[in-house]
Amino acid sequence: MMKNRIMILGALEEFVPLVRLAKSRGIRTVVADGNSGAPAKQEADEAYDLDIRDTEALSELMKKTQVDGVVTAYSDLLLECMVKASAPAGLPCHIRPDQLPWYRDKYVTNRTLEKLGIGTPKSTVLKKDFADSELEGISFPMVIKPLDMYGSRGLRIVYSTEEIREAFDLCVSTSGNKTLLAEEYVDTHEFNIQCWVRHGTVHILGIADREKSFVSRHDIPVSTRNIYPSRLIREVRDGALDILQKYIGITGQSEGPLCMQFYWGRERGLEVGEIAARFLGYEHELLQFADDFSVEELLLDSVFDSDRLDAELARGDAMGRRCAAVLYFHGRDGIAADLSRAIAIGNRNDVQYSRVFYHEGQRIGNPQTMPYVARYDIVADSRGEIDRISQEILDGISVRDPQGKELLIRNVLGTYE
Repeated sequence: MMKNRIMILGALEEFVPLVRLAKSRGIRTVVADGNSGAPAKQEADEAYDLDIRDTEALSELMKKTQVDGVVTAYSDLLLECMVKASAPAGLPCHIRPDQLPWYRDKYVTNRTLEKLGIGTPKSTVLKKDFADSELEGISFPMVIKPLDMYGSRGLRIVYSTEEIREAFDLCVSTSGNKTLLAEEYVDTHEFNIQCWVRHGTVHILGIADREKSFVSRHDIPVSTRNIYPSRLIREVRDGALDILQKYIGITGQSEGPLCMQFYWGRERGLEVGEIAARFLGYEHELLQFADDFSVEELLLDSVFDSDRLDAELARGDAMGRRCAAVLYFHGRDGIAADLSRAIAIGNRNDVQYSRVFYHEGQRIGNPQTMPYVARYDIVADSRGEIDRISQEILDGISVRDPQGKELLIRNVLGTYE
């Protein structure tokens, strides 16, 4: 008989491996998500259609199903709902509700970093009737974004006070409090770091170069390639670890996942963009490809097997036994008529995972109706080989409309001094 029961919050494709691993360990899986028919629900022992934003109903479901623990990942919204629902249900969680602002409110994050003397792009919070003087000391160009944003909605690069006023309503159209954050745009090397906190100590699982490609003057450059381990890992590892250790000293996080997006340049040094108490979606697989870290195992071990969790964390060094990368391709508005070259790339021996998000005849839209047009995970023994494979894929991929017009935004590989 299955003695342990776990609730997995989230049921999209990325949660399927977590459900399968739990079942293979004899753990009964209970999946909750608002998407009926989602892939992970088809694999679970029990599945519930529930708007996860209704945290009272979610908490009652946790009690009703008598689960021993709850886990989630990859989404700030999923994390927030899990934290708010697990506390009244009496279930352990690596973050308390009162700790959420440090991970969900960018203004709180920036002010905390400033108090700690940690570099972060200068920023300020603006309301619709803001005065020009509120922007003193902050240099253009700036990025404006909703203060309570989810994902990358509402982001825009602006070059003057007038442009902020013109774009204000559109920027906050998805926001609940109609307030935006204006911060300096940083154009140095960018990184993702994924970690696990154990007994108040931060353990690095991996550091990735986060490469972007230009779209237009006002659009944030799109994320197009993340590579583990970072080519500059020796330059940034100790500094990034020190930042996160100081940060959780303030927030009080003593357990669980922790990630950070940050920048580094020789003149500006390290600067923090975002900090979250979760793993990064569409990227966590690279930790396993590069250094044999299974996010799914860490999540389950944190609930059911602390000795095994400690053993996993003790063996890693984040330098990577191999090199792994994810390539993201974005598109312009148009009907996807010819996807054959994008689909064919998935048949390469060096592509570990591929997904084309559209079918022939579908409209990509503006903005895209799917996260990406296509995504590919690749693995090799060296960074040089990863770069060669990446360039071959960039040279070979194409998605065209019925008139033969290219719909993909052109990706450009990053450069490193």
